[in-house]
Amino acid sequence: MKIVKNLIFGIILIFLLSCTNTKEADLVSVPCTDEFTYTDCVKTIIDNNCIICHNSNLNALGPFPLETYEQVKEKTQNGNILARIQLPDGANGIMPQTGKMSQANIDVIVTWANKGFLE
Repeated sequence: MKIVKNLIFGIILIFLLSCTNTKEADLVSVPCTDEFTYTDCVKTIIDNNCIICHNSNLNALGPFPLETYEQVKEKTQNGNILARIQLPDGANGIMPQTGKMSQANIDVIVTWANKGFLE
């Protein structure tokens, strides 16, 4: 029984550690068009920072998926994604929970929202 518990703990630990960004190269934002579309700018950021928890799997940690343009747009407009990604590092409720994403990536998402959520 102890071996099983240790194995489960190890798997969870690996999962959580795989979500962190420890090198500046991992934090570089994606190149965007001047139009700041979801496809060109936001999707990669969401995929790299949110999908690990916010997916449609039965065991997903996030309460809702962020896998499609419509899902991300709706939760950005009507949820609190913008507020939570802009919280100070270490603040209660920050997203992603593994630590604040780069300011460049946050700025891309905010600009996308301000420009009208272009697909």
